[in-house]
Amino acid sequence: MTKRLAELLILSGYLILAVLLYRSTASYPLSVQGSTAMYVRFLGTALGALCTIELLLWFKNRGQGAAEKINLTNAPIRFWGLAVLLVAYAAVLSLLGFYLSSAIFLPIAMVLLGARKPLSIGLTSGGVLLFVYLVFAKLLEVPLPESTLF
Repeated sequence: MTKRLAELLILSGYLILAVLLYRSTASYPLSVQGSTAMYVRFLGTALGALCTIELLLWFKNRGQGAAEKINLTNAPIRFWGLAVLLVAYAAVLSLLGFYLSSAIFLPIAMVLLGARKPLSIGLTSGGVLLFVYLVFAKLLEVPLPESTLF
C-alpha cells in the first residue's frame, strides 16, 4: 500500500465518522438537544470540514511526489512484539488485576524496547506502579481492575 492511498483511506474514514457523529445527535434526548447535542454537532461539523479541506488539498497535490511505500517501522520485531504484548496485557488484565499485570508487562516491554539495566528496569517499573497507586487509587479513588483469579 502506498502512502497516498493510506492517506486517502484514513481521510475518507474520518469523513464518514464525522457524518455518523453528526447524525447520531438526532437520537439524543430532547433535554440535551440544546447543550450536549450542539457540542457533538460542532465536533462532527469541524471534523468533516477539516477532512474535506484535507481531501481537496490531497486531490490538488496528487500529481506531485512519487508513490512512496509505507514503512511502519525500522524495527519490525520490536513493533510486532510490543503489539502482541499489549494484546496479552489487555487479555490478562481482568484475570490478574492491574498491579500484577502491570508488574509483569512493564519490565518485559522495557526489555523489548531496548532497556538492559536490571536496576533501572526495576526502579522504573516500581516507580510507575507506586505513582499510579498513590495518584489514582489513593488521591483520586479511581477503582483499578482487580483480579478475578485470587
